[in-house]
Amino acid sequence: MKKLGIIKNWVKEGSKILFLGCGNGEIIKSFKSSNKIKGFGIDIDENKVYEAISNGLSVIQGDINSDLTDYPKKSFDYVIAHDIIQVMTKPDVTIRQILELSDKIIISFPNFAYIKIRLGILFSGRMPKTKILPYEWYRSPNIHLFTIKDFKDFCKKEDIQIVDQNFTGFNKKYVSKLFFPNLFSEFAYFLLKK
Repeated sequence: MKKLGIIKNWVKEGSKILFLGCGNGEIIKSFKSSNKIKGFGIDIDENKVYEAISNGLSVIQGDINSDLTDYPKKSFDYVIAHDIIQVMTKPDVTIRQILELSDKIIISFPNFAYIKIRLGILFSGRMPKTKILPYEWYRSPNIHLFTIKDFKDFCKKEDIQIVDQNFTGFNKKYVSKLFFPNLFSEFAYFLLKK
């Protein structure tokens, strides 16, 4: 979970956090040990939720596309949507709901404008596969393909403030925020508030 370092640096120790799409809770355990947080999770996969609960974690089975309205407004210090926005049915609606649950949200996602993806399409004429996107096009869970520029435009349109942003690229190393992140970043991380 090395790539979570960027997110962990944004999270204050002792924070109350909701993790969306938390799977078996590994991400919650990681944050509990490093940031001493109070972690809660929601995931659609019943087996993964059972595994998380068996490990003593506060995780519920639910669909983040429809069940976020069950939580009280501003009930968390952070909501973390790590590598999941692109698989949501209506990410714009879900992001608006997330912003009602916390003053700070963290969203991370693969950048579909990454140079390796662009070159893969250019030279092969097929949907490319990378380490982050290893799926065949017909098996991909990603239903919304978007870029860093697309996401920033969305934030501007929705009047969502980008507090901080970071990017990783070749071999998971940090990529400069100023040196064409939309081209050279494989993965993007945003700390947001409304």
